[in-house]
Amino acid sequence: MRGIIVSLAAFATVGLTNGVVPVAAQTDAANGEAQQARELWSVQCATSARDAPVDCAIEQRAVVSESGQLLTLFTIRVPADTRKPVMMIQTPLGPFLPGGISIDVDNANTVKLDYQTCDAKGCYAGAPVSDEMLQSMFRGQKLNLTVQALNKQPIKIPLDLTGFTAAYRKVQ
Repeated sequence: MRGIIVSLAAFATVGLTNGVVPVAAQTDAANGEAQQARELWSVQCATSARDAPVDCAIEQRAVVSESGQLLTLFTIRVPADTRKPVMMIQTPLGPFLPGGISIDVDNANTVKLDYQTCDAKGCYAGAPVSDEMLQSMFRGQKLNLTVQALNKQPIKIPLDLTGFTAAYRKVQ
C-alpha cells in the first residue's frame, strides 16, 4: 500500500511542480551538453544464445527531480525476428487506467494507448511504432507522454528527442 501512495505522490508532484527531468540531465555540468545529449537515449542489445539473433532496444527514463523516483520509462525495441519497432511505456502505479497514455511529437498527431497490465514496478502500455510516428520522432524535438492521475487530471511528461535518431540507427 505504501508503494501505491508513493507512486501517486509522484504523479501529484509532477502535476503541481513539473519536476520531471530526464536521467541524463542529472549529470554534472563538467560533462557538457554533448555528453548529456548522447546519454538521453541509452542503447542495449542482448541475445539469448551465442548463435541467436541480437535483440536491441533504446530507452529514455524520466524521474521526479526531488525524489529520483522513476516517472516513466519509454523503450523502443527492434525484435530480431521482425525488425519492426515496438514501443513499451512504463509509468508508476496509480494512474487512471481507463485514461490510457497519449503520445505526441511536438504536440501533433496524438496517439492513444491503452494500459495492458500493471505489476509491482508500474503500469505498462505498448504498441508497434508506425512509420509515421518514427519519422516524426526523427524530426521532432519533444516526445510528450500524457497520463491521467486518479483524479483524471492530465500530467504531461516531455521526453527530449535529442540523440534519438542516432540511437535508433544503432539498433535498427
